[in-house]
Amino acid sequence: MTTGTSAENAGSATTFAILSQAVRHRNLFPFPILWFSLVALEVSLLAGVRIADQDIWFHLRNAQELLTRHSFLRADFYTFTTAGAPLVNYEWLSELPYYLAFQAAGLRGLVAVQLVLLWLIFAGVYYLALRRGANAGDAALVTMAGVALGCYSFGPRMLHFGWLCLMVLFLVLERFQQTGKGLWVLPPLFTLWINLHGSWVFGFVVMGIYVVSSLVEGQWNNVVAERWTPVQLRKLLLIFAASVGSLFVNPYGYKLVWYPFDLLFRQKVYLDSMGEWVSVNFHTGWGKLALFMIFALLGTAWFSRKPWKLCDILLATFAVWASLNHLRFLLFAAIILVPILAPRLRLFPPYDAEKDKPWLNLAITAAVVAIIVGSYPSAAQLQNNIDSQFPRDALHFIQQRQLTGRLFNWYDFGGYVEFYAPAIKTFADGRTDIFAYNGVLNDYIKINAIESSFELLDKYKIDYVLFPVDTRLTYVLAHSPEWHTIYEDKVVKLFERAPVAAPLKTQLN
Repeated sequence: MTTGTSAENAGSATTFAILSQAVRHRNLFPFPILWFSLVALEVSLLAGVRIADQDIWFHLRNAQELLTRHSFLRADFYTFTTAGAPLVNYEWLSELPYYLAFQAAGLRGLVAVQLVLLWLIFAGVYYLALRRGANAGDAALVTMAGVALGCYSFGPRMLHFGWLCLMVLFLVLERFQQTGKGLWVLPPLFTLWINLHGSWVFGFVVMGIYVVSSLVEGQWNNVVAERWTPVQLRKLLLIFAASVGSLFVNPYGYKLVWYPFDLLFRQKVYLDSMGEWVSVNFHTGWGKLALFMIFALLGTAWFSRKPWKLCDILLATFAVWASLNHLRFLLFAAIILVPILAPRLRLFPPYDAEKDKPWLNLAITAAVVAIIVGSYPSAAQLQNNIDSQFPRDALHFIQQRQLTGRLFNWYDFGGYVEFYAPAIKTFADGRTDIFAYNGVLNDYIKINAIESSFELLDKYKIDYVLFPVDTRLTYVLAHSPEWHTIYEDKVVKLFERAPVAAPLKTQLN
């Protein structure tokens, strides 16, 4: 494999032809840019309503602690259940941009960081589809389907930094296949990646698939594989080894490298119980989107005459397997599948620069940009969204009454309390690892499921319970003589343990 397959070269030539035609005709706004503006619009509309992510708050607190204490977090001091427990803040670098944006522009800053990340990710997906030979319209439509599939993971998520690194990895590997150059970027990329997010493991899986699929050569019906040249293979294996070594350039050493495997082997209670880690349910909307993804793959495999590269088959198989096992990887599947599927469609004619109308493209693109700007949520809208899901007024009540004692909180409220009321020690938050290790997470699940709830509340000597109004535990406590409601609004109820009645003899005396 010297310069890649003919199909890859054709894809690169198609992309180059689009750009060169636009340059020759002095067209600064070719039709492909207009198409991508529609993708950006869809991202903006879907991302703007996913601001209330429960984890963002403890991430902001982590960044705040790092910038004020000038030291990395190595032990928990947010909660009373795991106080002093060692921890690894495996997303520390991703937290900083969000915190700085929040300091500069509040909730709107969080949305801005999220949008920039998602725009860059899907711009890379769209560009890679064009590079592989897709028409602009086909690439845009498939990318928009990918946006819909992946929007389950929208919101101010640290995960997006990891998927942006994945997109860079694909572009580097694609260039290496075609030119034999550019691999030197990967060790610095993985150094950055491991400090951003634990999804770097997926990067090595992707690299491994590229290596393994190119160790063989041949054609089997509609499947083709082409072997790496010895020089290319040596380069790739050398860079692979260098990338592994680069992972240890982090503030936590081997612990940060081991963390994704710790999640897999030691945090099973978390993987089995938390929503985004569950398998796809085909009766839900997300399940139907995943089913559409499967049918799209089967349909293109059946009707497309374009040969399938062995590498693409392995990547698609891994993406489908990962996303069906865990909902949070639907966005990963979109990143993988869009550049594979888009070049196989022929719904739109090829780009023709002579028929292009740059001023019309500019006008429509400007209108789309105006819609994006106009639909950008206001600070008041975002705050109302947050207030409808988090206990702002209840925290004010606790602080005004100067309530002390142990608080059992709804899991999603933990980070919010820790960021906005740091003096209050919580029961648990989204940093699930430290709570999985010592059984706190398992006890939380039992209490929430009304399984030995009163015994476990006694075990942890809980004085107050802060829970949403419509949960089973809220109903049980509201009808228990051992607890009484001291605050209630549309979002939450705050319960206080009722004082123990004095013995009868004491009362008579």
